[in-house]
Amino acid sequence: MKQSLPYIIYFLCWLIALTFALGALGMLLPQVFSVLVLLPYMISFYLMARHFVKKMKDAPDMTTRWHLSIGCATAFWFYSIIAGIVGIFLLQGSVDFAPIAHALSSTAFVFVFLSIFLMVNAFLVLLGFWFLGKPTQMMLNKYNQ
Repeated sequence: MKQSLPYIIYFLCWLIALTFALGALGMLLPQVFSVLVLLPYMISFYLMARHFVKKMKDAPDMTTRWHLSIGCATAFWFYSIIAGIVGIFLLQGSVDFAPIAHALSSTAFVFVFLSIFLMVNAFLVLLGFWFLGKPTQMMLNKYNQ
């Protein structure tokens, strides 16, 4: 995991930069951009994989693929939660946690929320794991020519 941390930080830096850049584009074209909400994640993941291949001159092994996939998905969720809270604070001036606490008191809401969260997270991890496989190997072959 120690070997993966610099690449996860690299991913997070690109994620933040692309979120701001594509967020500005989203303000101009809200109907088009709402479909591409995961675009910063995918571009950041691609740039992180490319950086890994160039620096390591090898494709990641199975363990590193899992570390990078899970680490990038976790960084994405932490960033999304923090950015969401900061965004609410900037727009409203304060964050009222009472409605959140009320929603969390409903077992059905918590069950649905956790189900959706786990499905989306599984999709992100598996997408990252797949991309670090054959596509990254093809990227490595391209850079070694």
